[in-house]
Amino acid sequence: MQAIPPRARPTKIFLVASLCLFAVLLLAAFQFGDNNGLNNMTFAQVQRLVSDLPKAQKMANDGNLELLAGKPVRGEPATLRGELTDANCFLGTHTHAYDHAFCAKFCAAAGGPLLFVSDQGGLVYVVLTASNGVPLPESVLNLIGVPGIKVKGRTFDANGVRALAVESVQP
Repeated sequence: MQAIPPRARPTKIFLVASLCLFAVLLLAAFQFGDNNGLNNMTFAQVQRLVSDLPKAQKMANDGNLELLAGKPVRGEPATLRGELTDANCFLGTHTHAYDHAFCAKFCAAAGGPLLFVSDQGGLVYVVLTASNGVPLPESVLNLIGVPGIKVKGRTFDANGVRALAVESVQP
C-alpha cells in the first residue's frame, strides 16, 4: 500500500497564497496604471501640453504611463505626388483640389483629419506626422488643397488602412 503524503495545514496554504497575491498586487502597482490621474485630464488640458513636450514626457513618466509623443512613426521611405485634403469632405462627397482648398484648410484647422490622395492610382492615405505628437509644420498645412505636390515620408498599412507619415512637402 502506498503512503499518503501529509497535507499542508490550511493556515500555511492561506499564508503562502496571501503572500503571492500581495506580491502580484505590489508588482502591478509599479508596472501598470495611471499613478497621477493623467488619463482623466480633459482634452483642453492635454492640448496645452503639446507645446511643452519635455514636460508632457516627464508627467507621463512620473505617472507610470507610456507617451509615444516625439518618437518617429514606422514605415517604408516613400516619395509621392498628389494632394493633401481633408477627410470629411473627400470621403463624404469626394470634393478636393483648388476649388476646395479653403474648405479643406478650414476643416483641418478645426481638427479634422487629413488625407493624401496619390496621383498614381488615386490611392488614399491617412496623413500622420513624422513623429508622434508633433504637429505638421505650417509649410505642409499651407499646401492643403494644392494638386500635384511632392510629399516625402514613410508609408505603411495598419489594419487595412494606408498611412503616410509626412516628413516634407514641395509644391
